[in-house]
Amino acid sequence: MIVDVAPLPGYPELYGILCATLQDATNEWRWEINAELGPEITTWRPRPGGPSIGAILLHMITAERYWFEQVALGRSIPLEDKELLLWDEIDVNEARWPDVPLKPLSWYFALQDRFRAVTLEAVKSWASPETLLEHHGRQTSLRWILGHVIQHEAYHGGQIVALYTQWNAQNA
Repeated sequence: MIVDVAPLPGYPELYGILCATLQDATNEWRWEINAELGPEITTWRPRPGGPSIGAILLHMITAERYWFEQVALGRSIPLEDKELLLWDEIDVNEARWPDVPLKPLSWYFALQDRFRAVTLEAVKSWASPETLLEHHGRQTSLRWILGHVIQHEAYHGGQIVALYTQWNAQNA
C-alpha cells in the first residue's frame, strides 16, 4: 500500500502539496470519529461555557476563511457568512464558546466542505509562497499562512476527537 499526499491539481506545486496536506489532516480526524453524530453530541460540552464539537468546527472554518481570504487576499467576509459561523461570538483566546446550532455532525461537515471549496479556490489566486504580508506587526509569508491553517486543523481536529471520545465514555 502506498500512502502519499499528491499535490492537488491546478496549483503551483508547493500550494498543491500544502492544500492536499490540509485535506488529508481533515480526513484523518474525521476518520477517527467514523460515525454520524446527532445534535446531542455536537452541542455537548464537558463543562459549562466550554467548547462543543460544533463550536470548534465553526471556529475552524472561521480561522481558515480569515487567513486564506481576509488576510491573504484582503477580501471581506460576507456578513451572512459571519453570522452563520458565529464569527464574532466565538473567541478562543477569551474562552468564549457560545451555544451553536442544534444540528447533526453531517450539517457541520457539509458547512466545512462548502467553505473549504471556497478557501481552496482562493489559494489558486495567491501570490508566490514567499510573499510577505503585514499582520499585527509581523511579516507573515503566504507559505506560513497555509502551514498555520494545517496545524490549526490538526490541533482542533484532535480536540473534536477527544470530545467525541469523552462523550462516549460518559454515555456508554
